[in-house]
Amino acid sequence: MIRWSAACLVVAALCLARAQEPPQATAGLLTIEDVLSLSKAGVAEDVIIARVKHNAKAFDLNSDEILALKKDGVSETVIKYMMDPSQAYSAPPPPTTVRAGPPAKPPSDPLALKVPAEVGIYYWPGGEEFVQLDLKPVVPLKEPGKMSKFALIKGHVIGSVVGATAMARVAAGAATFYARPGEKAAMEDFVLLSLEPEKGRRNLDFGTKAGKPVFPAKSIHQFESKEVMPGVYRLAAPPVGKGEYLFFLLGSGDEKKGLLGKGYDFGVK
Repeated sequence: MIRWSAACLVVAALCLARAQEPPQATAGLLTIEDVLSLSKAGVAEDVIIARVKHNAKAFDLNSDEILALKKDGVSETVIKYMMDPSQAYSAPPPPTTVRAGPPAKPPSDPLALKVPAEVGIYYWPGGEEFVQLDLKPVVPLKEPGKMSKFALIKGHVIGSVVGATAMARVAAGAATFYARPGEKAAMEDFVLLSLEPEKGRRNLDFGTKAGKPVFPAKSIHQFESKEVMPGVYRLAAPPVGKGEYLFFLLGSGDEKKGLLGKGYDFGVK
């Protein structure tokens, strides 16, 4: 008769208990094909990374294998943990939801969208094309030894714009312009003036003080201005006669440079 010692009985009991336990997963059983299948099935990245880290096996991937995994849709983050599963991982924060604001209000004048982006004033002759007005300096009239009709006005400052006529030509009658005055100017700073042609130039009476011009009433022409889009204005000029005109910018003079001001010129055919 066989006699079992107490120690043998304990060992036998432990062996029997372990034999009845379910088999445990062994590290290193996850394959590249498994990772690829999970990725193609749309499994979340953090779940795949958790499987890779639990697998605890670093995949020795060559460059061709890495490129193949990327081509098949495996993310760079997953590939990084496949090559080194021991590094710490924290799931990325959820994407911030951006609430769209109300749609931008369309301009009151569809043509405003077609006005050139450059600062300036543009004549609209109709259709979709715009004619850009030239920005011209106004300088003091100096003609030694000669007397012009303006010089007969005692003490008045006379400004001159070079050129007998403006490049931009406008049809007779009411005219429409569009303006981008820019950040350094406002439409309230512009005044529409008529110029007096004289010997290859066009003259303008500034009154007695160049810095504070008082233009003759007959030289001033009213026009309407309406902002049709942020930074873009539609200018409606009344019918004016044939001649030369200037959208003069008040406060644009520079005494040190001998400049009385500047403005955008045009001529009426």
